[in-house]
Amino acid sequence: MELQFIQLAQSVTGAVLTIVLLLLVAAIIGYFTAWFYAKSVYIPKIKALEAEKAALEKKVDGLKDDVKKLNDTIDKLNVKIAGLEKALAEQNSGKFVVSKAKDGQNYFHLKEDGGKTLLSSEMYTTRSACNNGIESVRKNCTEEKRYERLVSNDNRHYFNLKATNGQIIGTSGMYESEDVMEQSIQLVKKVGKTTEIDDTSA
Repeated sequence: MELQFIQLAQSVTGAVLTIVLLLLVAAIIGYFTAWFYAKSVYIPKIKALEAEKAALEKKVDGLKDDVKKLNDTIDKLNVKIAGLEKALAEQNSGKFVVSKAKDGQNYFHLKEDGGKTLLSSEMYTTRSACNNGIESVRKNCTEEKRYERLVSNDNRHYFNLKATNGQIIGTSGMYESEDVMEQSIQLVKKVGKTTEIDDTSA
């Protein structure tokens, strides 16, 4: 009986050792399988992602530099624009030149700073009436509907600036093309509100 028990114990111990050995071998195989899979699949993917991340960060840094350069360029352009607008405003300040005709009547010309006459008034019997005409130009010059565009018998273009009652305040010179006339209208809109008056009537 004891012999049978010893044989049974030896058989069980052998089976346990075999199972443990098999589990150990399976664990080793699983470890090496996982290690090999990680090395052949995951590690290359991680390295590729890290390389892609580094490339993207480099691109972002480059874009930041580009944005900074563009902002600097925009700032410089804004400064230039402000300077040009100021120069244009100064250039287009214009003035009213009041003169007296031989018969003693008064009239005025609206001129740009370069001396070009943009608008000529009718004759006024008094200086006060002439001043009222100038004030009417200031009041109406910015309103598009106050401009009457016309074509002369010789196909030249000109325009009248009218008051709200339809009375002609001033008449332009003759222009060879409609485009040039329109440019002059835009100038009248800009300089017509000037407060500078050059009185040559004295």
